[in-house]
Amino acid sequence: METVFENLSISEIIENLKKEYDSIKNATVNIAISGQSGAGKSSLINAIIGRKVAEVGITETTLNIKKYVSNGIHFSDLPGCGTEKFPIKTYLENCNLESFDAVIVVTANRFYENDVWLIKEMIRIGRPVYVVRTKMDTSINDGMHDDNLTEYEVFEKVKNDIKSNIGNIDIKGIYLTSSREPLKMDLSKLLIDIQHNLSGIKKQRFIADVAPLNEQVLKEKSIVAQKAVSYGAYAAAANGINPIPGLDIGLDIAILIKMSTEIQNIYGLDEKSIDELSKRMGNTANFTAIKAKVAQYATKFIAREGIMILLKRLSVNIGSKEVLKYIPFVGQIAAAGIGYKMTDSFGCDLIEESEALVREILIKSQDEITR
Repeated sequence: METVFENLSISEIIENLKKEYDSIKNATVNIAISGQSGAGKSSLINAIIGRKVAEVGITETTLNIKKYVSNGIHFSDLPGCGTEKFPIKTYLENCNLESFDAVIVVTANRFYENDVWLIKEMIRIGRPVYVVRTKMDTSINDGMHDDNLTEYEVFEKVKNDIKSNIGNIDIKGIYLTSSREPLKMDLSKLLIDIQHNLSGIKKQRFIADVAPLNEQVLKEKSIVAQKAVSYGAYAAAANGINPIPGLDIGLDIAILIKMSTEIQNIYGLDEKSIDELSKRMGNTANFTAIKAKVAQYATKFIAREGIMILLKRLSVNIGSKEVLKYIPFVGQIAAAGIGYKMTDSFGCDLIEESEALVREILIKSQDEITR
């Protein structure tokens, strides 16, 4: 900090941070999801994001290519190949599959000849392919009821069946999932594997938008959240240099509200994500406790009144920032330092409490699954 201000280079640092953070926010990750109608593609999209972004229907809903956007992740829900409208010989071109960063091929039972053809073609053109078997909760129940199989035995049977269907094709992995129970099985592994196979800034854009399903995803999310804090802190420092007394406190609040909202969304603590959680957990004591804590979290970190209370605790005296600005040069540097430290401390507390709240949600959600 001292070197930055002594060289009067804070504006350059802020500009660089802004470019880096804007590049994350403006990045786009294009993902194609292909499979037969009824395979659970829309439900899988919603499970990946942690809230409803795709239409889910009992009857056939994917008659055309449907696009769903969740911040920086753009999904294309593709129809099964080999239909009259989407014949195999023109499928790659019609669906523009060369433009995608990843391709997820989905089935709820077994892979058909056209699915295997698509997997081979995607690998041929250099696209990473992830094979997902959905509705595993139903398969487990059926296996236990019909054949007296354990959960592990069902998993092994399904994986072996998929391997026999696709042979020795070099896919990224086989993932067994249940959209009704997203914390179980392989969904979080799928997210991490997709992220690791993305390039550059797209890794951070992807992980910022997906559901926080386990500790590894949380760890990756904290990296993106810290970038939001760094940019906000330096923006507040620049505001501290602003020579107009009385203006900076209002601007600091705006910076904090914007930063808080972005971090809230990164950790899936927004209203839509909590509504989706309620559908899985129902009106239980666990969900009631979660909802109350999320409301407290929003009041503390998102609402203007809560932020003001935190600012008073974090800074020795917000008014001193105004006084210091009347001291030529040195006073402005001190004011900038107060703005930086105050915002950085606020952001670090926000990340810490966001992660703690998500961990509690994961534990309580898991309790509901095992009941």
